Amino acid sequence: MFRYLIFLSVTFLFLTCGTPTKKTKNIIGPNPKETNNSIPKPPISENTTPKVIASTLPNGAVIGNYNGDLKPFYAKVDRVDIKNEITYISFEDNRFPQLLIPKTYGGTVSPLILDGFDRDLLLLTAKLKDENFNKYFLYVLRENQWKPVINGFAIHKSHKPEDLQVIRVNPENPNELLRYYSVFDIDKNSETGYKWLLLEESVPKRAW
Repeated sequence: MFRYLIFLSVTFLFLTCGTPTKKTKNIIGPNPKETNNSIPKPPISENTTPKVIASTLPNGAVIGNYNGDLKPFYAKVDRVDIKNEITYISFEDNRFPQLLIPKTYGGTVSPLILDGFDRDLLLLTAKLKDENFNKYFLYVLRENQWKPVINGFAIHKSHKPEDLQVIRVNPENPNELLRYYSVFDIDKNSETGYKWLLLEESVPKRAW
């Protein structure tokens, strides 16, 4: 009986313990034995937002190919001498002497492209003492000097010069420019006794 009890105990221990199981390798995810340095890290990205570069173009300045060398630079109305009625136009880096326009009170500059010229022209729309008019001056840069292309001319604001192509090449004679201008005319039927007429004329370009 005693031997029978010992046999049952040994059999029970053998069945309940069994053979130790081996640890299986984790095939899902990284190996736990790998260090953090062995795992590729995503690159640290810098802020890729485009930087806004402030414009260095002065207020009222306009860029043009004024020298005909495809190296544009700006021109701007620099200052106005009210006492002496002079408008000063200056240029980028002071590469050219200031352009002085007498009998004017400031205004705006703009580049003008016309057929027959190998460079941009500089157009000044000037203010006059009589605020009812704009006066126009056209210049070309030759041999490092600003030279008038034609004489200045005035247009009355009632003629809405902003809607006009105030200067253009004469299609019948490329050596001449067409320009508008305003003239005073007596009108007995008008309350004021006069009126302003808008006319157009062809004038020769100056040669250098």
